Amino acid sequence: MLNALKNIPRRAGRAMGFSLSGLKAAFQKEESIKLELTSLLILVAVLALVPWPLWKKLALVSVFLLIPLAELFNSALEDICDLVSPEFNDKVRDAKDKGSAAVLVAIVIGLLALGVLLACP
Repeated sequence: MLNALKNIPRRAGRAMGFSLSGLKAAFQKEESIKLELTSLLILVAVLALVPWPLWKKLALVSVFLLIPLAELFNSALEDICDLVSPEFNDKVRDAKDKGSAAVLVAIVIGLLALGVLLACP
């Protein structure tokens, strides 16, 4: 048990390395990730100037983080689909379209949250 606890920092460090490697690969390969992360940075900059309570700012940023999260899952799904079936396949197309739809749903959730926060005093 004690050995397992000693390994936690090493395992956490390795996991962080894998995560950062995945972000780097996505940022280098996917234009949509670049756009979404840049938009998120612009949102944070604008929110710094808006006289809202901190909870509203954190809520909006948290919801808008769902967009790159969905995009990362979509990109991973597309990579796997391309690896498994490089030729055209209806099922692969449907899987990719569903991943894209997940990104769209995340965008709609973000816009709805923005609308609600703008409407609430």
